[in-house]
Amino acid sequence: MFSEIGLTAEVEASLKTPRGTITVDVFAVDNQSVDKVKYIVECKNWNATIPQTIVHAFTTVMHETGANLGFIVSKHGLQSGATMYTGNTNIQGLTYQQLQERYFNAWWQQYFSIQVAAAADTVNEYVELINSRRDHFLESLQPKDLERFYELQRRYALFGKLMWLMDIGSIAPQRANSPPPDIEHYKNELVEKLGEEFAFDATCFRSLLTQICSKLQEIEHSFNALFGRNIFLR
Repeated sequence: MFSEIGLTAEVEASLKTPRGTITVDVFAVDNQSVDKVKYIVECKNWNATIPQTIVHAFTTVMHETGANLGFIVSKHGLQSGATMYTGNTNIQGLTYQQLQERYFNAWWQQYFSIQVAAAADTVNEYVELINSRRDHFLESLQPKDLERFYELQRRYALFGKLMWLMDIGSIAPQRANSPPPDIEHYKNELVEKLGEEFAFDATCFRSLLTQICSKLQEIEHSFNALFGRNIFLR
């Protein structure tokens, strides 16, 4: 997740401290920030809340490594005493769900939208109203194939354009797509705008990303088949 939002991240990272080398579950650095902000994540897949002793030990790790922000990620969060202890520190106790929610907006803008737009690039070239290179190749199609092309174009024009515009924020930040409130809302919007063919069954956004990109690849292959190849590859 950290890598996908633009940080340099490492799992099971070895870090030097005044007392020797220690291994942390996740170490990430924001190289785009002025001060190279450092993150450390301790992962506790326990069936109980995390006690204060663990937080004390993690405080030492944070201090000795010079990390700026630390997360203790667990199934059930911290015990009340541990939560009180972290109140005035640079450590936070979160569930994995809470950690994902914390960075969802950044992930949506910097990964989901970019991946979808890239997958839609060729499809958009096939379906856009004006494309001189595509139109040149249309002249070589047999009438039956030409009819099939226009059928595909009508069928997928809106989907291709919408997905290609997902990354519009990189060109015009003021027009960036806002992340949806939840996945069911987003899936319902797609069906309302595009029809039942685009009723995806993913239960999380990472799976939805895979399904949308697969659909775009399927559409691209349908167009390529008419010409015998991807006509936009040089």
